[in-house]
Parts: sequence; C-alpha cells; structure tokens
Amino acid sequence: MTFLKVINCLKKSGVPVKDIAGFINLCMQGDQTLAERYDYLDQEETVIEAKVAELQEQLDFLRFKKWYCKTSLQAGTEAVHFMEGTNVVQPGIHEQYLKLKQQTPPDQFRQLIDL
Repeated sequence: MTFLKVINCLKKSGVPVKDIAGFINLCMQGDQTLAERYDYLDQEETVIEAKVAELQEQLDFLRFKKWYCKTSLQAGTEAVHFMEGTNVVQPGIHEQYLKLKQQTPPDQFRQLIDL
C-alpha cells in the first residue's frame, strides 16, 4: 500500500495532518509498530463508523422530507399531511413513510421519493 493512498484515506476521513504524519512515521518504523498502527486504525474505523451512521440518519430524514414534499405536490397541497382544519402535521406521518419504505422493494425505492 502506498503512503499516498494511506494519506488520502486518512485525510478524507477527517484525520488532522499532524496525526496523519504521526501514523506515517509509525509505518516507517517497521514491524515493531504494527500493533500500535493496528490500534490506531481500529480507533479510526470506530470514528468513521459513527460518522457513517450519522450521515445515514441525515440521508434517511432527507428522503422522508422528499417523500413529504412529493406527496404534497401530488395532492396539490401540503394540507394532505395536516390534522384537519390546522397546519399541524398529523402524528404518524413519519411512521406512514417508514411503513411504505419497508413495503417498497429496494430497486423501486427511488420511485417512492423522486418526482
């Protein structure tokens, strides 16, 4: 594995330059730092997994809002999601979306949210 690939990966992962330099320095020290490098990478993996989970939550919410807007556009009004006579969103709208998402085959999901 080239150092450039390692540097690029760590940089894209949000690792500070000084930490990247420290990791590269460990790599240059040879076999005696393998356990330390492994532990560092293991820790970075945990950090990245948390970032991925957070981004997935954001993506899921964005897709729910797309569905909300799409169904409002199809109905000609956002009021389709409101409690009758109010501008308050009905309880359970998000759950309604989640149920539809579960029932939709993955290859047809985009049809659920895209215009």
